[in-house]
Amino acid sequence: MSVPGRIGALVSGCALVLFAQACTSGSTGQPTAAPASAAPTSAAPASAAPASAPASASAQASAPASEGTAVPLRGGRQVLLALAGTGGKSLLTVAGTGIVELTEGENDQALFVPTPVRVGGDTYLIKTAKMQAGGEAWCLKVHSPGESQALRLKIAACDAGDRDQVFTFPAAEDKSGRLVEVAGLFAFAKAGDPDVVVEEAGEGGFPAFTVVDRGRATIPRLG
Repeated sequence: MSVPGRIGALVSGCALVLFAQACTSGSTGQPTAAPASAAPTSAAPASAAPASAPASASAQASAPASEGTAVPLRGGRQVLLALAGTGGKSLLTVAGTGIVELTEGENDQALFVPTPVRVGGDTYLIKTAKMQAGGEAWCLKVHSPGESQALRLKIAACDAGDRDQVFTFPAAEDKSGRLVEVAGLFAFAKAGDPDVVVEEAGEGGFPAFTVVDRGRATIPRLG
Protein backbone atom coordinates (compact mmCIF):
# COMPACT_ATOMS: atom_id res chain seq x y z
CA MET A 1 0.00 0.00 0.00
CA SER A 2 1.24 3.51 -0.81
CA VAL A 3 2.11 6.05 1.92
CA PRO A 4 -1.02 8.19 1.32
CA GLY A 5 -3.14 5.07 1.47
CA ARG A 6 -1.66 4.05 4.80
CA ILE A 7 -2.27 7.51 6.27
CA GLY A 8 -5.89 7.43 5.11
CA ALA A 9 -6.43 4.02 6.65
CA LEU A 10 -4.95 5.16 9.94
CA VAL A 11 -7.20 8.26 10.07
CA SER A 12 -10.30 6.21 9.27
CA GLY A 13 -9.38 3.67 11.94
CA CYS A 14 -8.91 6.36 14.58
CA ALA A 15 -12.25 7.92 13.69
CA LEU A 16 -13.97 4.57 14.06
CA VAL A 17 -12.32 3.96 17.42
CA LEU A 18 -13.29 7.43 18.72
CA PHE A 19 -16.83 6.98 17.47
CA ALA A 20 -17.11 3.60 19.19
CA GLN A 21 -15.77 5.04 22.47
CA ALA A 22 -18.27 7.91 22.35
CA CYS A 23 -21.15 5.54 21.74
CA THR A 24 -19.99 3.22 24.49
CA SER A 25 -19.63 6.10 26.95
CA GLY A 26 -23.09 7.47 26.14
CA SER A 27 -24.80 4.12 26.40
CA THR A 28 -23.24 3.17 29.73
CA GLY A 29 -23.60 6.62 31.39
CA GLN A 30 -27.28 7.12 30.68
CA PRO A 31 -28.68 3.99 32.43
CA THR A 32 -26.53 4.51 35.55
CA ALA A 33 -27.50 8.21 35.87
CA ALA A 34 -31.24 7.65 35.58
CA PRO A 35 -31.73 5.45 38.67
CA ALA A 36 -29.52 7.74 40.78
CA SER A 37 -31.68 10.79 40.06
CA ALA A 38 -35.00 8.99 40.02
CA ALA A 39 -34.65 7.02 43.24
CA PRO A 40 -34.62 10.00 45.69
CA THR A 41 -37.39 11.76 43.75
CA SER A 42 -39.79 8.83 43.90
CA ALA A 43 -38.94 7.88 47.46
CA ALA A 44 -39.26 11.34 49.10
CA PRO A 45 -42.98 12.02 48.51
CA ALA A 46 -43.99 8.48 49.56
CA SER A 47 -42.29 8.65 52.95
CA ALA A 48 -42.33 12.39 53.72
CA ALA A 49 -45.69 13.68 52.51
CA PRO A 50 -48.06 12.22 55.13
CA ALA A 51 -45.73 12.73 58.08
CA SER A 52 -44.56 16.26 57.24
CA ALA A 53 -47.86 17.78 56.07
CA PRO A 54 -48.92 19.15 59.50
CA ALA A 55 -45.40 20.39 60.22
CA SER A 56 -45.14 22.22 56.90
CA ALA A 57 -48.55 23.79 57.40
CA SER A 58 -47.50 24.98 60.84
CA ALA A 59 -44.25 26.38 59.48
CA GLN A 60 -46.12 28.25 56.76
CA ALA A 61 -48.51 29.76 59.27
CA SER A 62 -45.66 31.10 61.40
CA ALA A 63 -43.21 32.02 58.63
CA PRO A 64 -42.29 35.71 58.48
CA ALA A 65 -42.98 37.81 55.42
CA SER A 66 -40.49 37.31 52.64
CA GLU A 67 -39.06 40.43 51.06
CA GLY A 68 -40.78 41.62 47.93
CA THR A 69 -43.92 39.53 48.19
CA ALA A 70 -46.88 40.84 46.27
CA VAL A 71 -49.66 38.56 47.38
CA PRO A 72 -52.91 39.28 45.53
CA LEU A 73 -55.42 40.96 47.82
CA ARG A 74 -58.52 38.82 48.01
CA GLY A 75 -61.61 39.29 50.11
CA GLY A 76 -62.08 36.84 52.93
CA ARG A 77 -58.35 36.37 53.68
CA GLN A 78 -56.54 37.52 56.81
CA VAL A 79 -53.10 39.01 56.24
CA LEU A 80 -50.12 40.61 57.93
CA LEU A 81 -48.70 43.92 56.69
CA ALA A 82 -44.95 43.81 57.29
CA LEU A 83 -42.57 46.69 56.71
CA ALA A 84 -40.36 45.80 53.75
CA GLY A 85 -36.68 45.43 54.55
CA THR A 86 -37.24 44.06 58.06
CA GLY A 87 -37.40 40.39 57.19
CA GLY A 88 -41.11 40.34 57.98
CA LYS A 89 -40.54 41.15 61.66
CA SER A 90 -41.97 44.69 61.89
CA LEU A 91 -45.76 44.57 61.54
CA LEU A 92 -48.61 47.04 61.51
CA THR A 93 -50.47 46.29 64.74
CA VAL A 94 -53.42 47.79 66.60
CA ALA A 95 -52.16 48.93 70.00
CA GLY A 96 -54.22 49.03 73.18
CA THR A 97 -55.17 52.65 72.41
CA GLY A 98 -56.74 51.58 69.12
CA ILE A 99 -54.00 53.40 67.17
CA VAL A 100 -51.91 51.46 64.65
CA GLU A 101 -48.25 51.09 65.59
CA LEU A 102 -45.26 49.19 64.27
CA THR A 103 -44.38 46.27 66.53
CA GLU A 104 -42.04 43.32 66.46
CA GLY A 105 -43.63 39.88 66.28
CA GLU A 106 -46.94 38.45 65.17
CA ASN A 107 -50.14 38.50 67.24
CA ASP A 108 -53.91 38.71 66.71
CA GLN A 109 -53.83 42.52 66.69
CA ALA A 110 -51.58 42.38 63.60
CA LEU A 111 -54.07 40.39 61.51
CA PHE A 112 -56.22 42.33 59.05
CA VAL A 113 -58.80 41.50 56.41
CA PRO A 114 -58.67 43.78 53.34
CA THR A 115 -62.28 43.72 52.17
CA PRO A 116 -63.22 45.09 48.71
CA VAL A 117 -65.65 48.00 48.85
CA ARG A 118 -67.10 46.69 45.59
CA VAL A 119 -66.77 43.18 44.20
CA GLY A 120 -63.86 43.11 41.80
CA GLY A 121 -62.75 46.63 42.77
CA ASP A 122 -59.33 47.79 43.95
CA THR A 123 -60.46 49.83 46.96
CA TYR A 124 -60.69 48.20 50.37
CA LEU A 125 -61.78 48.52 53.95
CA ILE A 126 -59.08 47.18 56.26
CA LYS A 127 -60.94 45.18 58.89
CA THR A 128 -59.50 43.70 62.06
CA ALA A 129 -59.38 39.92 61.79
CA LYS A 130 -59.64 39.09 65.49
CA MET A 131 -60.64 42.30 67.28
CA GLN A 132 -64.42 42.74 67.50
CA ALA A 133 -67.07 44.75 69.31
CA GLY A 134 -70.57 43.32 69.53
CA GLY A 135 -69.63 40.64 67.01
CA GLU A 136 -68.47 43.23 64.46
CA ALA A 137 -64.93 43.84 63.24
CA TRP A 138 -63.33 47.27 63.41
CA CYS A 139 -61.99 49.15 60.41
CA LEU A 140 -58.90 51.32 60.11
CA LYS A 141 -59.34 55.00 59.32
CA VAL A 142 -57.40 58.23 59.29
CA HIS A 143 -57.33 59.76 62.76
CA SER A 144 -56.37 63.30 63.74
CA PRO A 145 -55.05 63.58 67.32
CA GLY A 146 -55.35 67.37 67.09
CA GLU A 147 -52.94 70.12 68.14
CA SER A 148 -50.97 69.90 64.89
CA GLN A 149 -49.95 66.31 65.59
CA ALA A 150 -49.33 63.95 62.71
CA LEU A 151 -52.27 62.01 61.33
CA ARG A 152 -52.47 58.39 62.44
CA LEU A 153 -54.44 55.26 61.67
CA LYS A 154 -56.98 54.17 64.27
CA ILE A 155 -59.80 51.63 64.52
CA ALA A 156 -63.40 52.83 64.13
CA ALA A 157 -66.81 51.43 63.26
CA CYS A 158 -66.76 50.35 59.62
CA ASP A 159 -68.30 52.70 57.07
CA ALA A 160 -67.65 52.11 53.37
CA GLY A 161 -68.99 55.62 52.65
CA ASP A 162 -66.23 57.25 54.71
CA ARG A 163 -63.32 58.08 52.38
CA ASP A 164 -60.98 58.10 55.38
CA GLN A 165 -61.55 54.33 55.59
CA VAL A 166 -61.13 53.47 51.91
CA PHE A 167 -57.64 52.13 51.15
CA THR A 168 -55.71 51.17 48.05
CA PHE A 169 -52.49 49.16 47.83
CA PRO A 170 -50.47 50.36 44.82
CA ALA A 171 -47.30 48.45 44.02
CA ALA A 172 -44.06 50.15 45.07
CA GLU A 173 -41.91 51.39 42.19
CA ASP A 174 -39.00 49.21 43.31
CA LYS A 175 -41.32 46.17 43.50
CA SER A 176 -40.42 45.62 47.15
CA GLY A 177 -44.08 45.36 48.15
CA ARG A 178 -47.15 47.60 48.34
CA LEU A 179 -47.81 51.11 49.56
CA VAL A 180 -50.72 51.67 51.94
CA GLU A 181 -52.81 54.61 50.68
CA VAL A 182 -55.98 56.16 52.12
CA ALA A 183 -57.70 59.39 51.07
CA GLY A 184 -54.63 60.53 49.15
CA LEU A 185 -52.33 59.90 52.12
CA PHE A 186 -49.71 57.19 52.57
CA ALA A 187 -48.72 55.20 55.63
CA PHE A 188 -45.19 55.97 56.77
CA ALA A 189 -43.16 53.86 59.20
CA LYS A 190 -39.53 53.04 59.85
CA ALA A 191 -37.91 50.12 61.62
CA GLY A 192 -37.27 50.68 65.30
CA ASP A 193 -39.90 53.44 65.62
CA PRO A 194 -43.39 52.41 66.78
CA ASP A 195 -45.10 55.47 65.30
CA VAL A 196 -47.04 54.96 62.08
CA VAL A 197 -48.26 58.17 60.49
CA VAL A 198 -50.11 59.00 57.28
CA GLU A 199 -48.82 61.82 55.10
CA GLU A 200 -49.17 63.32 51.65
CA ALA A 201 -46.83 62.04 48.98
CA GLY A 202 -43.48 63.80 48.96
CA GLU A 203 -40.16 63.63 47.19
CA GLY A 204 -38.72 61.21 49.74
CA GLY A 205 -41.19 58.46 48.91
CA PHE A 206 -42.86 56.05 51.29
CA PRO A 207 -41.92 52.62 52.60
CA ALA A 208 -43.51 49.53 51.14
CA PHE A 209 -45.19 46.73 53.04
CA THR A 210 -45.18 43.06 52.21
CA VAL A 211 -48.51 41.24 52.36
CA VAL A 212 -48.46 37.83 54.04
CA ASP A 213 -51.50 35.57 53.74
CA ARG A 214 -52.50 33.91 57.00
CA GLY A 215 -55.46 31.89 55.78
CA ARG A 216 -59.21 32.27 55.57
CA ALA A 217 -60.72 35.03 57.68
CA THR A 218 -63.19 34.09 60.39
CA ILE A 219 -64.87 37.43 61.08
CA PRO A 220 -68.69 37.17 60.93
CA ARG A 221 -69.28 39.69 58.16
CA LEU A 222 -66.99 40.48 55.26
CA GLY A 223 -69.24 42.89 53.41
